Amino acid sequence: MGDTTVEGLVLVLILIGVGYVASLYLNPYVKCTKCQGKSMSKGWVFNYSHHICSKCQGTGQQPRLGTRFLKKGPQKPSSS
Repeated sequence: MGDTTVEGLVLVLILIGVGYVASLYLNPYVKCTKCQGKSMSKGWVFNYSHHICSKCQGTGQQPRLGTRFLKKGPQKPSSS
């Protein structure tokens, strides 16, 4: 009985891993954690001025955990 439980647990972990890798291929980017996807931040003194986010270079997105390891997925989205 113990072997069946362990085999079932291993199978579930493998399925979760395969699902996560497939998800990385389909959706390799998430919203930037620094600018929250807004890509441009207002200036502190002159709030009508703005600058591009230094973390995502203005795309508003950053790679998900694991995409750098796989080196797969679509090219980085353009900032336009």
